[in-house]
Parts: sequence; C-alpha cells; structure tokens
Amino acid sequence: MSTINDFSSPKFDEHRMAVEKLRNKGRDWDFIKYYGNQDEEGLQNKLEVLQEDGMIPDDLNAPLWVAIVEFLRELSDREQLIEEKIANNRILSRRQDNDLFIPSGNASSWQLYMNKLKGQDWTSESLRDLENTTISILKKLRLEADLPVKGLTIGHVQSGKTASMAALLAMAADWEFNVFIVLSGTIENLRKQTEDRLMSDLKTSGNLSWERMSRLSLKSGSSHKVSSLLLNKSSRERYLNVCLKHSTRLNDLILWLKEDGKKLSQMRILIIDDEADQGGINTNDINDTLAERTALNKAIVELVKIQADDGSKPLSLNYISYTATPYANFLNEASQESLYPHDFVAVLNPAKEYFGAKQIFGLENSEYHRGLPIIREITKADRDAVNNIHKGKEVELPQTFIDAIHWFLIATSIMRYRKYKKPISMLVHTSQKQTHHQIFADLINNYFRSLSKKDILEACRGLYELEQRKFTKEDFEMEFEAYPKLEDVKDYPSFEKIEEELKRLIRDYPSHINVLEDTKRLIYHDGLHLCIDNCSNNRITEDLEHIRLAYPDPKAPNYPAPAPAFIVVGGSTLSRGLTIEGLVSTYFFRTTSQADTLLQMGRFFGYRKGYEMIPRIWLTTDTEAKFKFMATLEEELREDIETYILEGMDANEYGPKIKNSPKLSWLRITAKNRMQSAEEVDLDFSGTSSQTIIFDDEALIQRQNIELTERFFDRLGTPIETRNSRGIYWENIPFQQIKDDFLSKFTFSKQSEFSNLDAFFEWYQKNEVKAGYTGWNVVLSGSGKLDDKNRKHWTVGGRGVGLVTRSRRGTTTGKKINIGVLRTPSDLYADLTEEMYDAIPEEFKQTQAGKAGRENIDVQLEEIDQKQLKKSFINELRKAAGVGLTPQLLLYRIDKDSKFTKVQRENTKEADRRYDLNASEDLVGVSLFVPGYRSGKNLATKLSIRIENPIGEPEMEDGEE
Repeated sequence: MSTINDFSSPKFDEHRMAVEKLRNKGRDWDFIKYYGNQDEEGLQNKLEVLQEDGMIPDDLNAPLWVAIVEFLRELSDREQLIEEKIANNRILSRRQDNDLFIPSGNASSWQLYMNKLKGQDWTSESLRDLENTTISILKKLRLEADLPVKGLTIGHVQSGKTASMAALLAMAADWEFNVFIVLSGTIENLRKQTEDRLMSDLKTSGNLSWERMSRLSLKSGSSHKVSSLLLNKSSRERYLNVCLKHSTRLNDLILWLKEDGKKLSQMRILIIDDEADQGGINTNDINDTLAERTALNKAIVELVKIQADDGSKPLSLNYISYTATPYANFLNEASQESLYPHDFVAVLNPAKEYFGAKQIFGLENSEYHRGLPIIREITKADRDAVNNIHKGKEVELPQTFIDAIHWFLIATSIMRYRKYKKPISMLVHTSQKQTHHQIFADLINNYFRSLSKKDILEACRGLYELEQRKFTKEDFEMEFEAYPKLEDVKDYPSFEKIEEELKRLIRDYPSHINVLEDTKRLIYHDGLHLCIDNCSNNRITEDLEHIRLAYPDPKAPNYPAPAPAFIVVGGSTLSRGLTIEGLVSTYFFRTTSQADTLLQMGRFFGYRKGYEMIPRIWLTTDTEAKFKFMATLEEELREDIETYILEGMDANEYGPKIKNSPKLSWLRITAKNRMQSAEEVDLDFSGTSSQTIIFDDEALIQRQNIELTERFFDRLGTPIETRNSRGIYWENIPFQQIKDDFLSKFTFSKQSEFSNLDAFFEWYQKNEVKAGYTGWNVVLSGSGKLDDKNRKHWTVGGRGVGLVTRSRRGTTTGKKINIGVLRTPSDLYADLTEEMYDAIPEEFKQTQAGKAGRENIDVQLEEIDQKQLKKSFINELRKAAGVGLTPQLLLYRIDKDSKFTKVQRENTKEADRRYDLNASEDLVGVSLFVPGYRSGKNLATKLSIRIENPIGEPEMEDGEE
C-alpha cells in the first residue's frame, strides 16, 4: 500500500490532528505546508519546539509533515468538488430552461444592483452565488405562457431573502417583465419597510425607470390608473406594487388589474410572495368540497390565475413564493389550482458569515456542529418569576434578566469603543400581551432608577470577566471554522477601555424616542432608548414621545453619534419579518407548539460582521432544545432536497412531503389547519442515517449485547475483508434476518434513537419492495489492520477485528455514557468491492489538481471529514459505486478502557468536556444507513409533528397581538 494510503490509518491520527489544528484556525495550505516558514529547515525547527512542549508526536519530522499536508490538501480538494457540484444544482425541477441569460450591460438593472451590493461589502463569493441562484430561477420562468408558473424558493431566517428577491426583480426587469407584485406580510409597517428597501435597491439611473405603485384600487384617490401604464415592448418603465397580505387589499388589486383587458394582455407579471407560509395558506377544510378557501388564500389564487372580464390574460404570470419555513407550503394542499410549487423548488444558501440555527444551536448528535457557546439559561426560578411578573405578583426583575441588561450595556460600550455606527439593540420577548410589554418596560426603567451608577458598573465588570471565560476567541474559531477571515474577528477589549462608554450610556435613565414638535422629526440621544413595539403604540404621545421602535434613517444628515442603543420590548410584531439592528442581547421567554413559528421568532439569526463574539441569548433549556431540534430538521430538509436535485427529480415528485423520522413524533411542524395533506400515520425512514451515541453503563446489559451480536455474526456465514483492511462485512443479508436475530433483541438505551424500532420495522417491510431496496450489507468496522496481535481485537468469522476507542462526553462518570459520535465517516463506504470502485465515474476520481488514480479515491473514502458528510454525498457516491439501493448495518465494539489522549485534548474542540470512557464493559455501537428516495417514489406523503409545551412556559397564541 502506498504512503498516501498509510496516512489514513489510526497510527497517524495524532499526526493528522496536529496539521488539522492549523486548518481549523483558518490557516491556508501554503502557510501550513512549512508552518509559516520558508522551507523544510525552518519547519523542522518549529516542529522541534512543539515537540519539546509536548504538543505533537515525537516522530513528526518535516518530510512527514509535508507529506501529510499534501494528503489532507488533496482530500480538501476532493470535498470541494462535491460541494461545488451540489452548490451548482439549486433547482428541483425537470422543467426545461428558457433561453434567458445574465444581463451584462453596465446600465442594466441587474448590473446596477450588483454594483450596489459590492458597495455594501458583499464578498465576490456571495455575489457569484447570488448571480447563479438568480439566473437558475429566472430560467424556470416564462415570458409568454397560458398557465401560471408556480415555484418556491427556500431561504433561511434573516439570511438575505430580500436581497434575493430584489436580485430576481432586477434581472427579470432586464428581460421585459414589466409588472412586479410583492405580497409582503400582514403588518403595515413591515410592508412599508419592504417597499422602501426594494425601491432603494432598484431605483437607480440606468436603462429602466422604476415606479412605485401603492394601495392600488378603483376607488377615488388611487394615484395610478391601469390605463396610464406604459407596457409596450420598447417601454423602459417597470412598475412595483408591494401589497399587504389582506384580502381587501388583494381584491382591490385584482379589480384594478382587470379594469383594462388590453393593458392586462401586455403585462408580464412576476409575483413574489414573501413569507409565503404566513397568511396565504388555505386553512379551511380542503376535504370538504363545499368549503370555500380562506379569504386571503382565495384572493392570492385569484390573482395568480387572473383574467379580465373580456377574457384577456397577461402575456405571462409567474408566482414565486419565498420562505425560510416551507413546511405548510408542502404539507397543506397540492391540487393544480393551489399555490403548491408544481414547477420548481429552489434553495438559497446563505453567505458563510451567516449566523443561523445550525451555527448558534448546533445539530443533534453532531460533534462538528455543537453550536456557539452564547446561549445562557433562564432558570426555572427565573421562569417562575417572569410568570409572576406577568400576573402582577412580583415587581423584581429576575437575575438572568438583569444579566441580559448588563450584557447589553457591555456590548453597546464595546461596539461604540470600536466606532460602530449602526443601531445596537436588545430584544425582550416574554409575551404576546401588550399589558405584559408595558409591565416589563416599567420594571426596566425602575431598575435603572433604583441602582446607583457605581453598582451597575461593578455588576457589569463582574459579568464581563465571567463572559470572557465562557466564550473565547478560540471557541469561536473552533466552532465556526467556515467563517471567512477568522483572523479578523475581534477579541474582547479590556474593561478599562470600554468603561467611559459605559458611563456615558448609563448617565441618564432610559427614555422613549423624543419628537421635535414643529417638524415631528425623531430625536435620538446617546443613552438608552426604551421602545415598546406593539400595535397600541402607533401614535406620538402628548409628551412628544415616539414609543414604538424606529431606527434613524442612515441617509439623514443628522444621523446620531455614537451608535444609538435600543431596548425593544414586544411580541408578535417582533416574531417575523422585522429586522432588529445590531442585536446583541436577547431575552426570549416565549414558546409555541408550531416549529415554523419558533424559527421565525429567531431575530438573533443573521449577520454579525464586526461584532461576531458579542451577541448573547437568554433562553429556557426547553426552548434551546426546540431550536436545536429545528436546526437539525432544517438541515435534513435541505440535504434531502439536494439529494432529489442530484437525482434529477421534479418538484411534483417531491411531495407534498417532509421527511419524518422516529424522533419527530413529539413536534408539530406548523399549525394543524395548515398541514391538511398530512396525517399522523405515515413515517418515512428513507434517508435515515442514525447511530448510537448514548449507552447505559450496565455491565450485564452490554455483555448480553456482545453475546447477541456474536451469535448474529455466526449465522451470517463467512465474512469478506473490507477494502481498507480494518474490518469485515457480509453482503445481501435479508432484512427479516437482521430484524429477528439482532435489532429486535438488542438492548438500546431508552435515550437512544433506537429505543423504539417497531415503527421502523413496520415501515421498512411495507416499503422495501416499493423502494427497490436490495439485501443489507452488514459491516463490522475496527481499528488498525485485521489480525493485529498487538491490538485488542474481537475474533469474528476467524478474523481479529480491532476494538475501536471512543471518549466519554460531558462527565467523567455516570450511568449514561454519551460518546458524541460513533461512526467513522469512511466506514459508510467500507462495503465497496474492487469492482464497485472501478464502476465509479471519473468525476469522483479527479482532484482539482487534475490528478487521477486509485490513491485519490481511496483518500476520499478513508478520510472525508465528517462535517462535510451530507446524505446527498453519501447517496451520490454509493449510487456511483452500484450500491445506491443497498442499506447498511454498521457495527463497532468499543473498548471499555478507551483513553482520551493528551494530543486529543489539545486539538479537540471541547477538550474540557471529554474524558476517558471508563465503561464497566465493552460497548457495541450500532449505525443504520437507509438509502434516500429513488425515482420519485413517494414513500410517505403524510406527516404530523408536535412540540409539547412544558409546564410553566407560556405558549404563544396564533394571530397578531
């Protein structure tokens, strides 16, 4: 075996980790090759210093270091190829593309918009990604068509969906689309915010002239007549209407459009439904043939199929829905008349700087996505205190709330010290009730009046010292490895450097925004602005105060300095759509039984350039768990769509379907009347990739599991050696045998994903033939080479399979052992034979360096980083190797005496939470991999999932406050 292959063996684990530590810190390969030195001589000197400090293995010399760097560099190139293939396929559709292309003229609406984004410091990578996605969507639209095109674009909460919408409007405008309708929200101030943003983005001096059309109606007073629109082919006018999602507004718009059939027939209409899962879903009974649609949904459906009284129709009508939470759009109804995205589903990827649910909360059962340590717990005592405050039984703010206020003062002072100029905010989100908002606002004011400035300063100093220990710059670099330019992320300044800013901030008591009497202009100061954002605070008070949130106009000549600070108390108006500027402190004490609503509440998602380490979020542990679960579900949804795209499937074959799994029975994804095509009976396990990470530390149970597994192996016959020579496997084993002889008799921890397998058994046996699954491959994976006498091993089928080592996570002892991750990534491909390898297409054998050959694919299979191991990649590679429909049962025997080594402590991301395994008996780890969907076969069309509301937490009511 060649040297490059040897680097994948366990004996080089510590050597690779030393190199990977630099990569995790954001160093490029050129720096890593010689550790920042000019040549191997300088590298050798550096390595000797590290060896003296016990940081790296003693035998890691310069030539070996360089060889390992090249090994990992080729691996990285391979991963990037797969990522690019996925990144360049964002549209789920078999619909033929039109002939449109990216406008290149300097005065085109598209190029002008791109230049605007460049001026806002968008990276070239983000601009290229936006351009690729926009043209991909545009190619699915029609300039002339009898039937409307219906598509869906899936983004992330607060990740730049408005920029994507503006991009699509700009590019479509260059291609003679002339009427643009954006359906935006159910709250007027959010609609106005969207309208102002889009006009600011699009209204530039170029080839086209953009005109704003508001409140279109046939009633007297409407500023526009449809007959006055200039819609001929040579016209440079483009018309934008941002319409509130209100049935009366929409019906007025429909009547306005239909007034002049001749004008309607000249229109190329692009409708964008922003937050499409909100408001427009038909919540009336879709199974009742006599039931009408809900008023708003009916109005949108009528708009999409608009036709004048004389039979005239638009040249084309394209309806594109945008949302970050598409569950209701998929699950509610899919009739031809409905708004279901029959033509395409597009996926937006946020920029690498995006702080989303995955980055903040992490993913379940993932060592590589554990989340940033910026979440702070609202204790049960403080949760009770908040409830009592709402009821008028307490008047003292709980300690966690005081901490959140103090952190806001600290964070604002840091950002002002750094000359940050935009608004900085704290969000208080405890209830949807307006009376509760006022209570908390009053308590905040009273708190600052009851404490001396000295006491506040000292409390802030103590909190600052604590927070600097809880979340370090190294933590950020380790947990957010993909973040661009990690070296530019700023560390905390000393308290002395921010103390003067802190004193200025608390010099006066918090107050509402003042209003200048003669001009009604809002006046901002350098202290704390206290805002209560709800519908009862829409007017200026008699004391000339503006109570509701209003940020200063960044273009105004009197823009305040230093950066204005806002404490915002609110409810439903803060739950969706509204951007909270510079959000650094969040006190979030509300929950909901609807997962899509929960995600939309995440105003803390978004971009934090220049203050990456500053935000903090106070939550209950239950709400944190819900966010983490939803982050996992969101990631799985996107991975599934990637798989379908790579399979070449159509949007109609996709659903209405959201993949379910055994763990989803406790969560409702959206309101019950918004998921009427879903039922509680069907679960879908296709695409399942589960592994045991939690074990009961009971010697008798684990001994019985070992004996059961040995009897199971004995019945499988003679094993085959894996290609990496670390394990053995058996081919084409019937599922019934696996179920009867192993899975149904194995004792899993009750906290394991496998604690109740009956639903999986029933599903698999029902769908095995329909899905086209073959017999299973059973793999026993080990460490080191087979039959190594110097290693602890398990004799199975006449071969000695090395025991694997795993460490304990969280605590040194305890009856529950959590190992974090069981599976070695390359083991998902351990059942590939030589012939299967030969069948893999060349695209999997080429690196970016242009090299080809057995070594490269072996590297890919042996050492692909688990954080890159998406199901779409697994399915693609197994399919290419000819085992795309072969499920896999993967087993390990874990050494009870596993040690967490010194080098691991220095290189792992959470060394202070890892310990020796210290188990009372060896553990048998179990992993299941079931292939994803194939050929558009719908293995489950129905789904119901629900979050149970814990006692003591207020559940959010549906509807506006």
